[in-house]
Amino acid sequence: MRKLLGAIMAAAVLAVASPALAEDLTPEGPWAIDYDDDSCALRRGFGSGERRAVIELRRFGPDQPLQGVVTSWMRPRRNLEFYRGEMGFRYRFGEEDQWRRDSEPLSLRYDNGDFGVLFYPSFLNLREPDEFATDEERKAYYEALDRRTLEREQGMRVESITLQDAFTSPLTLPLGSLGQPMQALHACIDELMTHWNIDLEAHKTLSRKAAPINLPEVSSMISYPPKMAQRSMPGIVNVRLDIDETGRITACHIQMPLSDPAFEESSCPDIQHALDFDPALDKDGNPIPSYWIT
Repeated sequence: MRKLLGAIMAAAVLAVASPALAEDLTPEGPWAIDYDDDSCALRRGFGSGERRAVIELRRFGPDQPLQGVVTSWMRPRRNLEFYRGEMGFRYRFGEEDQWRRDSEPLSLRYDNGDFGVLFYPSFLNLREPDEFATDEERKAYYEALDRRTLEREQGMRVESITLQDAFTSPLTLPLGSLGQPMQALHACIDELMTHWNIDLEAHKTLSRKAAPINLPEVSSMISYPPKMAQRSMPGIVNVRLDIDETGRITACHIQMPLSDPAFEESSCPDIQHALDFDPALDKDGNPIPSYWIT
């Protein structure tokens, strides 16, 4: 059951509109947070009337990237999905010198006639040391990063987001500071895990996460279910697997699919049949129930 909780106070920074868009896209209100059954989302609307846009930043688990959806009155660029890969579309936060590029966008069409673009935005700037002696050193460096603190600190400096080549015209949304909204999103994710019957404290100090043993051999199957191979359209289905202390998959949960329903119908059976797991280990090396998201 979805519950829309109180709005989060966040500074509304009024950005100058792109020359291509003279419309008033000031925020229509503060950020709101959505506590869903299997995810958490921040949402904010801009503009008014027919020329209105909404951005949603959703997360499906503590280690998962942000899934962004921007809804607009404008159509996505024609054949957006066919520009996946190196083309994609560009976006940037504030006046960043470098544009970021999303290589796997997905265009959406809603029943009310609005259009949307799904992508995976990140405002984190992770500057690693010049070099690592081994891949293990690089892996240890990234695992030791406090990403939550970095998201709050770097999110405080966010003022706006501009999407270029996503819709028929550039779109700039004056997001305002994301520091406080991201803190609320983190709290939502912690609460979400308690509903999964997860030991939250034990998961903060895992010596090993639950991980598929045979992922390289079946990665193509996970990326695109075999039963859907004849379909030409792309789809996105977020899946969470419950993994017990023996490594057995005990349940499969679909986390808000955005695709042809047939993708959803085939995802759980295909993944459950294909994957074998090593269980999660607590800080003392004892196996405990956990989860895996793809």
